[in-house]
Amino acid sequence: MNGTGMTDINLNLAVDTLSRVYPSGEGQVTALRPFTHTFQHGMTAVVGPSGSGKSTLLNLLAGFDTPTSGRVQVGDTDLHALDETGRADFRLAHYGFVFQNHNLVAILSALENVEFPLMLAGVPPKERRDRARALLAQVGLERRTGHMPAQLSGGEAQRVALARALVSDPAVLLADEPTGNLDSKTGGEVLELLLAPARAGRTVVLITHDPEVAARADFTLRVKDGEVKEESRVLV
Repeated sequence: MNGTGMTDINLNLAVDTLSRVYPSGEGQVTALRPFTHTFQHGMTAVVGPSGSGKSTLLNLLAGFDTPTSGRVQVGDTDLHALDETGRADFRLAHYGFVFQNHNLVAILSALENVEFPLMLAGVPPKERRDRARALLAQVGLERRTGHMPAQLSGGEAQRVALARALVSDPAVLLADEPTGNLDSKTGGEVLELLLAPARAGRTVVLITHDPEVAARADFTLRVKDGEVKEESRVLV
């Protein structure tokens, strides 16, 4: 984060000859073939069948997995040149995550869940609470701040997860099937909330099986058998 407590949202995300090969029995499985790409500011949808390599790509972009070759560059930082602690600190400062199952902490309220990344980052209590309240208001949950995850609907829980992902003002937002467990109306509302940071200049990478969701993105990457191909820009 910079001196204002916010990260630089203009950091570029790029990969250079990124690949991942896993050992399998006496041989190996190529989960991701060498891939070079610069992610533009806005939303990039990553589409493809199950097992095609989408999740492998997302895990490499996040630094959760280590590439067999190549690198992930975020601004001036080679993500995989950092040690595990360094990558965790970098993610905390510059990344936001939204997962299919929202991954909220069950024993924390909606407000506390959104505050959690700021607490880890050492943000003072009043500042982090004010920022968390503001984010929950932005996603329409100002009246649900004290509710526990079990008291929220699926759509509400996903909106809390999105507020948590955005509370540190990240440069990169990674979303893995964020609308996959939602009905079409609620999924559309969550997608609109994801599009807002993309329009504000952040880099949003969205994994989806839904062609209607992918059609709303600015750019599309199609993954098949570990090979990533860029498709022409979708005009909406």
